Amino acid sequence: MQFEFHFQVKKHKTSLKFSIPILILISLISISAFGNTVFAENDDKIVIMYTNSGHLIIELFPDDAPNTVENFLNLTESGFYDNLVFHRIIKDFMIQGGDPLTKFEGGFTNIPQWGTGGADYDILAEFNSIKHNRGIVSMARGADIDSASSQFFIVHKDSNHLDGKYTVFGKLLTEESYDTLDKIANLQTTSKNIPNDLSASQIIKAAVITRADIENPPSIEELDRLDVTYSSPTMISDRYVNTEYDFSIIPPKGWTVLYPEPGSKPNDPIITFLGQKEQLLQGIDEFAPYIYINANELGDKTFQENLDSRITQYHNMEQTKALLIESEKMHNLITETGRSYGAYFLEAKQLGMGLPVPFAQIILSHSNFIYGITYSHHEELFQNNMAVFDSVIKSFDIASETTEPDIRGLLEEAEIKTTEPETTGGGCLIATAAFGSELASQVQQLRELRDNTVLQTESGTSFMAGFNQFYYSFSPIIADYERENPAFKEVVKLTLTPLLTLLSLLQHVDIDSESEMLVYGIGIILLNIGMYFVAPAVLIMKVRSLTSYNKIPKTI
Repeated sequence: MQFEFHFQVKKHKTSLKFSIPILILISLISISAFGNTVFAENDDKIVIMYTNSGHLIIELFPDDAPNTVENFLNLTESGFYDNLVFHRIIKDFMIQGGDPLTKFEGGFTNIPQWGTGGADYDILAEFNSIKHNRGIVSMARGADIDSASSQFFIVHKDSNHLDGKYTVFGKLLTEESYDTLDKIANLQTTSKNIPNDLSASQIIKAAVITRADIENPPSIEELDRLDVTYSSPTMISDRYVNTEYDFSIIPPKGWTVLYPEPGSKPNDPIITFLGQKEQLLQGIDEFAPYIYINANELGDKTFQENLDSRITQYHNMEQTKALLIESEKMHNLITETGRSYGAYFLEAKQLGMGLPVPFAQIILSHSNFIYGITYSHHEELFQNNMAVFDSVIKSFDIASETTEPDIRGLLEEAEIKTTEPETTGGGCLIATAAFGSELASQVQQLRELRDNTVLQTESGTSFMAGFNQFYYSFSPIIADYERENPAFKEVVKLTLTPLLTLLSLLQHVDIDSESEMLVYGIGIILLNIGMYFVAPAVLIMKVRSLTSYNKIPKTI
């Protein structure tokens, strides 16, 4: 039996015609492979896929992804890709194939399972700096970065959000190959991106040849690469580090770290931690807990404006019975590194999806980013891992301010600026709640006084380290009460005015010694804290103890 394969390299005005028995073609490839080392030979190999829409000629990059290239060649030579279809087609994004479940054997079967198949093994990721531009061939995978097997995708339009997250190992070589890519990418599809005309996306035969088999092959072009070391998900010791969004966090011990899939949207989780399955007390069903993290740039809005928008969305969902909010509050998160973040904490249940889906979420911000950390589990098992969730959020850290040498080294390699962490500062919670923003001039005055005056001496630094522990024992209570009671908020504003005036005296005093700092600075700070905050804190705690309820109230 013979197949006639026709292709034309338009760029070089060369037309070739293959009319070779399949057995002879395979035997020739086998003979050419005999006696050479794998990687040396792979430098010259090319894969041709013949489809009913035209051919696809793929040049390979063994220097960037040697194991992936070897795997792709082995599968091609074994006939693995013959009669498979490109089962996932998204115009202007990519076409995906290589699933053995799509094989045509007198007909197509198991269509609902398409996309889940592969070879009987997985290969390790070989992320590199090659950009996912039009025509790039890259390995498809599951959420686990090392789960690639046989499925691959060809980029239809530049998709640089995939850079550094998927293993690029090849690129279309000829203009006719790009024409074929366009034909397949433009096929009509179902709602699940499966082509309606399966025969038009079918790979009739895949074969391996060398550049020498093509007359006047296109010259090797310089690949478009990332300008700097690409920002890829990294684990350093037990800590996950994300240089793109400038944070690090420790996954729960024994949980699986899952990364985004191809085509992820900006609001999709950038990292997910999946726990072990747990069985319900009654029944045989098992459910796994998970914690995921979102991160976005603040843009031209403040953290408070972004947060208000999200809170409004949650309240609208509650009004439409899509969400049941059980508790929400502004919360001062103090991490294990001693940093504090004003954060919004929510416990709720998502409704309208069969069983209620409980979740806990904390939203916080630093610099140019807003972060959301969310935990969810089956309703009966939800409380089992709340302590785990608490430990995860307390492990949150800003990567560029870390003291961890390995992480700082990673950031420096990626040419990301690092700063010395603020170990003795902290959030001015009471003033922030009173004046509505950390950017308010009054809050900035307190920060400047602390940073430029108090922390400039050893005694002032030591004092602030101890004072922070005392301050954070009551300041969240006052800050929350300010948000609950506008009248009390105005009282705090009035009392802060003379405090700021007195504290500003420090900026006009010549402090020449450690003892003078202790006399002037600490004396004034303790005097005003005692007058304006310790007494109100005691009073508020007594009032709240008399009016407390069993159910946690909504306190925004």
